[in-house]
Amino acid sequence: MNGSRIPLLVSGAALLAATLVWLVQSRQIEDLREGQRTLVSEVAAIRKVPVIDVTGSPARGSDTAVVTLIEFSDYECPFCIRHFKQTMPRLEADYVDTGRVRYVFRDLPVDQLHPGAIRAHEAGRCADEQGKFWSLHPLLFGPPGSHTPELLEQRAGEAGLSMEAFRACVASGRATEPVRRSVREAEELGANGTPSFFIGLRDRATNQVRVLQAISGAHPYEVFARALDAALKRAS
Repeated sequence: MNGSRIPLLVSGAALLAATLVWLVQSRQIEDLREGQRTLVSEVAAIRKVPVIDVTGSPARGSDTAVVTLIEFSDYECPFCIRHFKQTMPRLEADYVDTGRVRYVFRDLPVDQLHPGAIRAHEAGRCADEQGKFWSLHPLLFGPPGSHTPELLEQRAGEAGLSMEAFRACVASGRATEPVRRSVREAEELGANGTPSFFIGLRDRATNQVRVLQAISGAHPYEVFARALDAALKRAS
């Protein structure tokens, strides 16, 4: 009688062990499947190429240029000022003025660091209404405290703006929301500092720029040259 119970006990233990192995393997398979689903999701996110609509944004360079350099900047940011003075002139001479690259400027005033900068960006928007953005733009870069209403009016006068129209635009506040909208878009694109740049290929029919590379911060001319040359090669 006892001898007959031993095989039963052995078979029961074997069944229990097999069940445990099955449970472990099932769990491992489910973990693998979950990992695969996560990996697929991450790959899909990577493949989702950012697109920036530059319709209506101040731009320089040939309208036939496909390669586009988009800068999100803060007029009071010292790194933005350095880029504007030291690097941008060479980029304009070698790429923008030659018609190979289109340059687009976008607003990214950082309120936490430069609460007065937004006034400069609003002034730029108001100048754009008069078709004189690029006349005022180089006069707007300056340290904190240099964008009081009085000083901005002085800069607007130097740029040849109609002062009556400029004052009316500033007083209306209609330039504020477009500036804020540009800031929100920069944040959605992952811009975490100023200046932030995006280099991409522009669809001339829609003005949608498919981003190829992002560059964060003020870098030497050579960094931008390599990125732009790569984009030009890609475009061709």
